[in-house]
Amino acid sequence: MRALAAAPLALMAAAAAAQAQEAPPPPAPIRLSGELRERVTWQSAVAFDSADPAAGLFWTQRIALAADAEPAPLLRARLALVSALIEGGDEASPAERNPLDLQEAFVELGPREAFVRLGRQEIRLGSQRLVAVRDGTTVRRTWDGVRGHAALGRVALDAFALRLVAVRPEGLFNDGRNEGRDLAGVQASVPAPLGALDAYWLRTTVADRATIEGTADERRQSLGLRAHGTSGGWFWDWEAVLQTGRFGTGTIRAWTLATNTGHRWQDAPWRPEVMLSANIASGDGTPGDGRLGTFSALYPNASYFSENAVLGPANFFNLHPYAKVRPRSDLMLGIDLNLFWRLNRADGVYNPQGQLIRAAGGRRERFVDAALSGVIEWTPRPGLLLGLVATRSQPQAFLRATGPADPSDFVEATVQFTF
Repeated sequence: MRALAAAPLALMAAAAAAQAQEAPPPPAPIRLSGELRERVTWQSAVAFDSADPAAGLFWTQRIALAADAEPAPLLRARLALVSALIEGGDEASPAERNPLDLQEAFVELGPREAFVRLGRQEIRLGSQRLVAVRDGTTVRRTWDGVRGHAALGRVALDAFALRLVAVRPEGLFNDGRNEGRDLAGVQASVPAPLGALDAYWLRTTVADRATIEGTADERRQSLGLRAHGTSGGWFWDWEAVLQTGRFGTGTIRAWTLATNTGHRWQDAPWRPEVMLSANIASGDGTPGDGRLGTFSALYPNASYFSENAVLGPANFFNLHPYAKVRPRSDLMLGIDLNLFWRLNRADGVYNPQGQLIRAAGGRRERFVDAALSGVIEWTPRPGLLLGLVATRSQPQAFLRATGPADPSDFVEATVQFTF
């Protein structure tokens, strides 16, 4: 009798367990994450001019706090606040100061393999050569708009239409949309026999952009192909971009080829790593002819070549070898040399944001700069990073012939905690 009475209870328990396995899990609670970054920087010259008032010692701080929630199986949301402060240096820069504002505020609809994201969001594409979050500055780049993502097996597709957020360095919760700064595009990532291939098309608009051809509204299209991967200790990241479009009533024809090729010895003592970055980008051959030939990196990392963000990837070719070792699992030591030349003698040199910092001035010299950098990164515990970067930038013939050419010494110490 006891066995007969226990049988229905066992059946009920088994049915309840099966039903629990079939039912979707309850929504996860709110997940918090954040960052505290304290940074002290010494820069002896800005744009190779020691008389620039922004040179000297300055301190920056970034505090970020984010909350992620999944209130329903096909609905996710993220809210992130950021406070970025600077003392010394360029205290009015929107890339370094934003007392308190929304960094992200979006909802995602659909499964993680195929979703639509609406609202304020960060975006990074591929190697971040053209579209990056700009983590090197105190204020990261963010956008308002819509993005769609779909993963079809090993193929990933992305499409987006966004407007750059205009950061206002003073005030609270007052950032707005940057009228005339739009980004739209599509990207496909597919597997290849070695590594993967990314193909993309980007359309950008910039109102009243100042260039060597004058100031006008720019509508630029960028068609790119990127090959990247690893094999047997080797790694590579090669990217080619062709740009067309309109600049006022004129046309745009520009291009770039960027390559990183290196090798890691993972089983060797100190796990050494070496890499050579070789890059080239077009300049404007005949200023005033109605055809803009200067390549634009669009929205790259400010520290495109090094943390001493002075020169940008326009009208240039350069060689950039580096070496890294890891004496311990939590310690990395690195050294690199960056050699930078002008490609077209009729065009000048630019900063990472694409602004002309030194006109050609009719000079024929090509060699612009030689910079030697060293870096130390120590992660004594998960989420804690201590970093030290030092760079000596020595101006070369072109800079010496066209204006201030003071050597630039750059030292930056960082403490960063993330959770």
